[in-house]
Amino acid sequence: MGTGREKIRGRETVNLIEQVWKNKPLVNMRLSAHDFEILTVIDGIETSKKGRVFAVDVPVDLKEGFDAMDHWSVEFQFTDANRVPCRFTTFSAGIWDDKMWILFPEVIYREQKREHFRVEAPLKASFCLKKDETQYMLNVSNISMGGLLVTVRTGPGYPQILHVGERLKDTEIVLASGSVHIKEAVVRWTDKGALASTIQFGIQFTGMHQEERRFLREIVYELQRAFLARRAGTA
Repeated sequence: MGTGREKIRGRETVNLIEQVWKNKPLVNMRLSAHDFEILTVIDGIETSKKGRVFAVDVPVDLKEGFDAMDHWSVEFQFTDANRVPCRFTTFSAGIWDDKMWILFPEVIYREQKREHFRVEAPLKASFCLKKDETQYMLNVSNISMGGLLVTVRTGPGYPQILHVGERLKDTEIVLASGSVHIKEAVVRWTDKGALASTIQFGIQFTGMHQEERRFLREIVYELQRAFLARRAGTA
């Protein structure tokens, strides 16, 4: 869907840290205001009076000097199960059960790595979804095997149709050559549109039947061939 950073919030933040806890990859931990950096692992998750926290294993001498300063800013870097780099900054919560506990972050930044080439969608391509008994037809800007980019009008008189992190079921891509049913999708990111009073949403496909995937592949490849022909001056 594009390069850059994806912002992970809410329940997805919890899911990602739980994944790191279970899989036990090495996590790079750095105390922002101190010359201290270490590779460690997430060693537990609990709910405290300060909120949701996770434990990390650190040297004994750091634990001994920790009580007087139990709100350090801490930076973490790791790779997720798909080997995509992630990072976040949060604060320490204290020492108990012989472990250093860290507050869950509000946001985790994950690099976006394009797995599928994207192509400009043809005119009148639409992304169709139904919410609260209302049918919406959103303009599609580009499309790939992994997802699509839609542009939505915003401002007075226009309802907010999509939200980052929202999961969509039984949507449809409508093109002149036919329609593709998307069983499940998720809204991954948002940004300002190219035109005033518009906003863009990056949508990732997370569930699709095999026959629908084959048809989408044919569409994407045909659009790619047409684009290359136009660029070469042969179309």
